[in-house]
Amino acid sequence: MFVRNWLENHFVTLKITQRRETKLGDYRKLLASNRHQITVNGDLNPYAFFFVFTHEVAHLKTFVQFDSRTINPHGKEWKTIFGHLLIESINIYPEELKPYILYHAKHPKASLGADINVSKFIIADKNPTQTYLEDLEDGTVFSIGKRVFQKESKRKLRYLCLELKSKKKYLISATATVNKL
Repeated sequence: MFVRNWLENHFVTLKITQRRETKLGDYRKLLASNRHQITVNGDLNPYAFFFVFTHEVAHLKTFVQFDSRTINPHGKEWKTIFGHLLIESINIYPEELKPYILYHAKHPKASLGADINVSKFIIADKNPTQTYLEDLEDGTVFSIGKRVFQKESKRKLRYLCLELKSKKKYLISATATVNKL
């Protein structure tokens, strides 16, 4: 019922996409057709899918309610709306996840990976033995896809990592799933 209310009076195209390495979902206003488009990766489990969908609906509602040229994409306006949507839909989630979702609703983050508790719970069911970057010792060599890195130091919620081929350094989420080499 609440999803229908969220999208009422909006022309929305929902696209389920193939797995994308760089994002789980996306929102954009299609100016030419006066429609909204939300994309969500199709490889997500139902809780992750709904969480990402809710995140993108918050972008849609923020875009409609505020002048998008004067606010930050994940600014206070978006955080307020996203928090309200999470609380409104809390019963979708299992009991063991509800406290983390409620905490996230009060302190919304720009990405799922920025909240370690929610991220691990929602994403981890795909492979319960998967390794997260935060599980590796500093100096460990690992891969993400075809790229090979060496873990360096922690910077808040991310780790500074050296890509061995290019010698460039990147900040990578602590909850990024990796393959230890």
